[in-house]
Amino acid sequence: MLGHGFVYALRNAKSVVYGPHGKKIGTLGNIFMDVSTGDADYVTVHLGPFGARENFVSLEGATMENGHLRVAFEKVLILGAPNVAPFGELRDQNKNLLDRYYSVVNRAA
Repeated sequence: MLGHGFVYALRNAKSVVYGPHGKKIGTLGNIFMDVSTGDADYVTVHLGPFGARENFVSLEGATMENGHLRVAFEKVLILGAPNVAPFGELRDQNKNLLDRYYSVVNRAA
């Protein structure tokens, strides 16, 4: 998880989200924070034509570069993430589902 300074940077980020090798993945959607710590742990990314699809991506290993978010996961892995509604509160059950998915794909990488 990334601290409050990172949340501030995300809120002021330019909209393009890049993958680990610098390839554009999509545009930044919503920021989700851990309720107990207040740290950002997930964002949503608009993918596909006209940003029609919105998926969650973990901020584990993410960085800010030139005002843009660079995540540690390739687009294909983000597209394969569990289908969780990208609005409202990220409830524990869905967060646990996403945590398991991203920990597995992170270990496989």
